[in-house]
Amino acid sequence: YNVCVFAYGQTGSGKTYTMEGGPGIEEDQDQCGVIPRTIRQIFDIKQKLIEKSWSYKLHASFLEIYNEEIRDLLQTDPNLKYEIKMSDSKGTDVHVTNLKVEEVTNEDQIEVIINKARKNRAWAKTLSNERSSRSHSVFMLKIEGFNSATSESCCGTLNLVDLAGSERVKDSGSEGLRLTEAQNINKSLSNLGNVIMALAQKNSHVPYRNSKLTHLLQNCLGGNSKTLMFVNISPKEEHINETLNSLRFATKVNNCNIGTATAKKNVK
Repeated sequence: YNVCVFAYGQTGSGKTYTMEGGPGIEEDQDQCGVIPRTIRQIFDIKQKLIEKSWSYKLHASFLEIYNEEIRDLLQTDPNLKYEIKMSDSKGTDVHVTNLKVEEVTNEDQIEVIINKARKNRAWAKTLSNERSSRSHSVFMLKIEGFNSATSESCCGTLNLVDLAGSERVKDSGSEGLRLTEAQNINKSLSNLGNVIMALAQKNSHVPYRNSKLTHLLQNCLGGNSKTLMFVNISPKEEHINETLNSLRFATKVNNCNIGTATAKKNVK
């Protein structure tokens, strides 16, 4: 099944630190965020499952959604166009055209991937945050397993998402390009909320295609999947209104039940 982990919260509340970690992840493992820790755990389990005849291939990609445009964080070719497509007629597998995919064979590669993505990601200084992410970043890890004894195979995708921070334009002082970014960020987060509400209410139509973020992640938000959300809040008293908004959103998410995911294995 597919898994999605989000970091949600106002600008400057520590979402990127939660997902990626601090600046010194190469030297200090305590500074590692969710992405490097996840990879470490996957490699540990991968090693243990060798005795049960399982072998796994891991393929990683890293993108950002900036002003409703997809950008590849692992390559910067301005001539490439990135579009969300369904891999099959049933619409069960989503992929992005021209996206660079790297096979991950050891843990150290992830530090290189994160550093490359950090250099390419859209950042800006606002009144609310010295280093504000102006995009949603999505780290995608496709895991394919094969059991040589039983001929079973399985496949799932893990999406680790650092959402751009919600911001009040009057507080962040955004204008011009920064204002356009803020409007796109807030609209995209609002659409994410609409999708979660539609899922919670078991609506027949879920508006996944209203934003690139929910369109890309539709197979993790509904169906045979698991979703987890970290909600980051600021400890500052002047941010109490944004903190309350974040906690209200967290309550909505917490009340959304998409059912229990089950592992699906195929036998050749």
